[in-house]
Amino acid sequence: MKLLGERCLPVNKMGGINRKAITDMAGFPLGSLSERYAAQTYKWAKKVVDEFEAMIKESEGGYIAGINLDYGTPVRLRKLLEELRETLDLPMSRHGINGGHISFIEFQRKYGFPDGSLTGKGAEWKWARDMLAGFDSDLYENGMIGTTWEMKVPGIRKYLEGLMKRQSLPINELGKLNRREVMVKFGMPRNQSTNIAESRSPKLKELFVEYDEHLKEGGYSQYQGDACQEKMRKILDGEDIVLDKSLRVISIKWLAEELGIKRSVIANTPKLIEIIEKKTREIHESQRRGKTKKSFNIFGAASINLGATPYSKKHKRVFPFDSLIPLYGLEFAEKIGTGFIAITNDFKGMPKAYFSRIKDFLEWIADDNNGAIAIADALRENKKVNQVKFERACMEYHAYLLTEGKVKPERYSLAVITKFGDARLLPQYHFRRKARKGASKDKTHRQSILEAARKSYKDKALSILDDAAKYRNIELDHGRDTKAFVETLVYEKESREDLSDDISEAMLQISCDRLLETQKQASTVFRDWQKTHQEGVELIAQASPCGEEIARMMDEYGSNKQSNKWRRFLSTTFPKNDKRQALCNLLALIKTRFKGIPPSASITNDQFWSKLYSRFGGIEKIASYQLPTRKAVSAGLALYLCESGANVSVALVLAPDCVRNSDVPAHKKVVSKKDRAKGKTIYDDLSVKSKDKDCTSAVTALEYMTNAIAHIKQELNDDQWYLALHYSKGQVVNLLEYNFREDFKSICNSSGYLSQFYIVPSMIRPTVLLETQLKNPTNLGYAQLIAQHESETTTSGYTNKLPHRAKMEEHILGYQRSLEFVVSQKVAQPHVKIGVPESEWERRLEHAQRTGLGVFCENRVIVDEHGNKTKCVDVENCIKCKHDRMLVSADTISIAEMMIWKKSLDEHEEEWISERLDRWNEIWVPWQTFFHVVLEEKMSRGKLSKIKSDATTLATTQMSQDGFVMPEPW
Repeated sequence: MKLLGERCLPVNKMGGINRKAITDMAGFPLGSLSERYAAQTYKWAKKVVDEFEAMIKESEGGYIAGINLDYGTPVRLRKLLEELRETLDLPMSRHGINGGHISFIEFQRKYGFPDGSLTGKGAEWKWARDMLAGFDSDLYENGMIGTTWEMKVPGIRKYLEGLMKRQSLPINELGKLNRREVMVKFGMPRNQSTNIAESRSPKLKELFVEYDEHLKEGGYSQYQGDACQEKMRKILDGEDIVLDKSLRVISIKWLAEELGIKRSVIANTPKLIEIIEKKTREIHESQRRGKTKKSFNIFGAASINLGATPYSKKHKRVFPFDSLIPLYGLEFAEKIGTGFIAITNDFKGMPKAYFSRIKDFLEWIADDNNGAIAIADALRENKKVNQVKFERACMEYHAYLLTEGKVKPERYSLAVITKFGDARLLPQYHFRRKARKGASKDKTHRQSILEAARKSYKDKALSILDDAAKYRNIELDHGRDTKAFVETLVYEKESREDLSDDISEAMLQISCDRLLETQKQASTVFRDWQKTHQEGVELIAQASPCGEEIARMMDEYGSNKQSNKWRRFLSTTFPKNDKRQALCNLLALIKTRFKGIPPSASITNDQFWSKLYSRFGGIEKIASYQLPTRKAVSAGLALYLCESGANVSVALVLAPDCVRNSDVPAHKKVVSKKDRAKGKTIYDDLSVKSKDKDCTSAVTALEYMTNAIAHIKQELNDDQWYLALHYSKGQVVNLLEYNFREDFKSICNSSGYLSQFYIVPSMIRPTVLLETQLKNPTNLGYAQLIAQHESETTTSGYTNKLPHRAKMEEHILGYQRSLEFVVSQKVAQPHVKIGVPESEWERRLEHAQRTGLGVFCENRVIVDEHGNKTKCVDVENCIKCKHDRMLVSADTISIAEMMIWKKSLDEHEEEWISERLDRWNEIWVPWQTFFHVVLEEKMSRGKLSKIKSDATTLATTQMSQDGFVMPEPW
């Protein structure tokens, strides 16, 4: 007892009294107090020790290894823990996975336990470790210790139980508990992530998961309208659904009245909104298809039947023609609806007036009182309409509008009836209209780069036009594009010395220079990205470990981002001291896991990605290593436009397989389509290599773009699969036209020369076609072939500009001078009659009769039967002249002209027969016959054969001279 009181009782590791130490202290023989001692002499002593040991074990709780310590026995430690339960004066761990729990090492140090007793694995102190662990667990479960949020769990649970009873639990859009709303109530800032608190507080996370299950399994709803789900489904499954005025949206007001609830209840109940949206999609789908035929022929091509109440994607609204069903039947109403969408797809404004007019016209036709019922019957029965009767009905309808209407005739939108005739849905009829004031503007004119206004533009039109008139000594009209072209010419003449004195040549030179500069700037942008992309390929190849291994480790360790394995994974895979290797591994991971499409941090809600992106210049920079940037795609399309002269809309829908083999050597065929022309195929044979070393060819750019996006094809839908794809905000999207326009301007503004002008992508096509026309001024069909236009009129909107008109005026001036023939023997002072000096007249006299076709005109003044005089300018009709004024002179020059023209017609015969047979037969076949008779029959005999020989030499000499242009039929 004395040793016990002095806290020096010898004990062993097994938790009992150390008998050897007692034997030594009492002077007993060795082993006398042990079980194996056989002599009876010290039995009494052993019994005393055994009884004392049993007594203190019973009183101290069974383990007395720490009997000499203040809290070394179960009884003493239990008493200490009961006291600490009240005071909670406990040493706590603040960090790591044990944060918020008792720190065993600090507890061991504070209360005098041996080193390693509470933190090791020795059997003699296991009871203490178990007791302390149980105490920690009990406190933790009761919310008395733990992290800040874990200690709030009991309060949060009580709060959630109350909300659940009142059916007011906050729910997010996924139908789960809105954690943020709950945690804000308990002091969490709104800008703090709930994920961090949950990851550090498992108890809190378990509580939230528990309530997620309650919400999922118990059918809990905080929304009043959820009780109306079944009733709403029955109402919407009926046929009498009421839509709003757009005919695209279900009327919420009507639906609320049917359900007997307020509109706000529907608007605030997600499940009701989901039911409405599903039904709305069904309605939209029904508005995209008809019920009778699968398709109708519109403009001669099959168009899918869109129904009697079709929806226009272009104008984002429904155009209901169901009022025509009782009058004409469902099939005709669907045909009119389908045709109306096709007709108005190119309409820039809202075609409300067109819609109202065609409906009113057809309803007027079907009215018995208007005398056009036969037309209505024919339309209803899908029979041919009498053209004469239809024209009369149109005139009477126009008269009806003028009589009954209160607005001006030009506001009646009668053009829609004509357009339906163009679409072959109604007979053709053109309403006569009075020309509008100031309607001289040429709507077919398209601006080219040469007409780009300067940013420092000043109005100098009058002086510029006067200078232009002197520049070529010809009269230029003051309309259309003259002002812009002459402004360009004057500016360029002031700033450069290498410009040609010929107006057409000068403008061709400017056009080529500006187009080439555009290609150079686009090539620079494209090559910059191309270099980055190639660098990305090299970086991925240098990844260590490979992308598959990085992805595997990320899956394995990423579930617990607080673990040491995850930290080790980050530090070794993305080392901070080796930025290049970290970039290699990041790109390899993105290629393996996300097909090269960097995931947006905002989508993944994972700071891991945003931190990595920030190290290497941001997500857009990371994406450029494996995917085209928006500006690079715009640059590639700009190169295509500059070489092909295609429309912007054609470039935007290029398919990834648009570059194909061509029959033309060193060229490849680029194929696209034109939606505006009913999906017409557009193709161009473009050179594989650029003529300028500073430019990338369009073929090279398009093929590189195709290869750069080939690996993401499986990630895209078929309707997304265009070549003009670029990375944007975590996904790959198609390039939009306004984005392309913005990038194109930026590319041009990077040039000191082009930045002075307002240049947009739509100027490139007119520029390319004008350049083509200026290089071949007399060949009016070549530009049309490049443009792939069916009509010459369409092409003229691109090519009939000042430079080409100046060239043609020069030709016309030459013809005019050759036709200004006055017989000097019959007219006194002929030079006075035509208004030129006598010396000029004498100079012209030798060639005054020439027409340029090897013949002469005796007198170009024609007097009709009423005595009116006109001057003939129809040179091509000389051979059929009814006034017998054409003369043939067997002189060397005239015969040489005939030879040259005969050669030209022979060369163009095949082309004209295939493209313009009627005009060829009407105009140029007679000339071919005439030239054959003169040259092969008349000039082959006697003295004329010598003239023919000289003329052959002259013609050969002229055609071999530099700058000679072979005349072409027109």
